Amino acid sequence: MNNKWSFLWNPFVRIAGWQALALGAVAVGITGIIAKYAGLTLDGAIDAHWGDNLSLATTFTLLGIDLASVFVSMSLTAIVIARNFRLIDIIGTMTLARTPFLLISLLGLWISRPDSSELINNPTAILHNYSVIVFVLFSVLIAVWVIALMYNAFKVSTGAKGTKLVFGFIIGLIVAEVISKILIYNIL
Repeated sequence: MNNKWSFLWNPFVRIAGWQALALGAVAVGITGIIAKYAGLTLDGAIDAHWGDNLSLATTFTLLGIDLASVFVSMSLTAIVIARNFRLIDIIGTMTLARTPFLLISLLGLWISRPDSSELINNPTAILHNYSVIVFVLFSVLIAVWVIALMYNAFKVSTGAKGTKLVFGFIIGLIVAEVISKILIYNIL
């Protein structure tokens, strides 16, 4: 039982490199397609929220920017804090770590969002929409899970430990988020 739970938090002790990249790419692809039809936008290293009615091409452009930002940031961080690591392990495990966003996309298909004009006139209207409240709470849990997966992916991929690992990961994640937002703002 404990082994099954640990696999949900850290599958990277068994799956890394090209295998993680392949599985992660499939999950990210399915997530992108479902997110488009659910009206969700994945526009940052760890962002998932409602967005405009984006085209499938724009949805995948955003996902590409998100992944590239994470890859570059975490790879540069790994160079600073770790002696030996394989770039494919960083890329593969970070891609696979985004798999829980698939659950948010699926849940997004069943959420009835209040109309934007209604929210402008009455911001508390969102509190009367229980599906939105469930979605927000679920999204927070998924975000925590994704961050935990990214941390474990980085830990396993770099072999780093202690304070160097923690601070490196935090800085790398913040930089990835900032890079993704800047690129999205300038490209789209």
